Amino acid sequence: MMEFAAHQLQKIKLGVHIGQSALIVVAWILEILVFRSSAKIDGRPGWFFGLCFLTIPALIYLTMTPRFPRTRKFANPYALASVDGLFCLLWLTAFAAQASFNSSGKCNDGCGRSKAVVGFGVFIWLLWALTTFMSLYGVVYYKREGYLPGASRAPNNANQIDPDKDAFSTAPHDEYAPVHNVDDHDAVHEAHDTSIPSYGGPLSNPHFGDNSSSPYGGGVGYVPPTVHDDNTSYLGYSGESTAPAYSSQPPSVVGYSGQSGSVGSAAGRAQFPHASYN
Repeated sequence: MMEFAAHQLQKIKLGVHIGQSALIVVAWILEILVFRSSAKIDGRPGWFFGLCFLTIPALIYLTMTPRFPRTRKFANPYALASVDGLFCLLWLTAFAAQASFNSSGKCNDGCGRSKAVVGFGVFIWLLWALTTFMSLYGVVYYKREGYLPGASRAPNNANQIDPDKDAFSTAPHDEYAPVHNVDDHDAVHEAHDTSIPSYGGPLSNPHFGDNSSSPYGGGVGYVPPTVHDDNTSYLGYSGESTAPAYSSQPPSVVGYSGQSGSVGSAAGRAQFPHASYN
């Protein structure tokens, strides 16, 4: 809840500054009415009147720079806190000066309107005190997190990045099944486990036998199959085949010339056109 409120701090502060602007406009209008009365105007109400204009650039800086990404680099938390603190002090002096003007007896028929100006000045000062407190909290948050509250590009409810989760995955954290890495050493042992049959099991596979030199113990190891060195070379059209005779009757083959016979006989060999096959 505290983190959620912190991310809403800039919106709340913007609302407070908007309220300040509305009160300043009303106080400025009332001050004009005091000027038009029979009051003897001096520098004290003049200071309040002038401060209404001096506050405009400060409000623009405080409300606009943290709001947009391109101007956020100018929203230094220390500068924001300094501006808020400065104008909190200035508005304290402004309504105090207006109150001193009322007590001097120079307001004449404009005293009622001048007292209303003092009242609006008090509320304006209280709002500046509130925004100053928000800015100071923003400084503390900036020192801890490295950015202003609500100024991060990450979602407000973003959790810590899951190293097992794909970086661009849109699956929620609670519905995502993390992938657990399997140790390579355990995977190799599982592949050579004699209790797990592989391709019919080590006992039924003729390529598995007793191999005490296996790196995984003296259990079942891998035995390569027997390779027969038969002559499989091509001897050409006029050569005689040296391949061993079949123990059973081979299938008949029809050659190029249309003759048929056994594979082991000369008449049954495939007939090819006369040509240079080099």
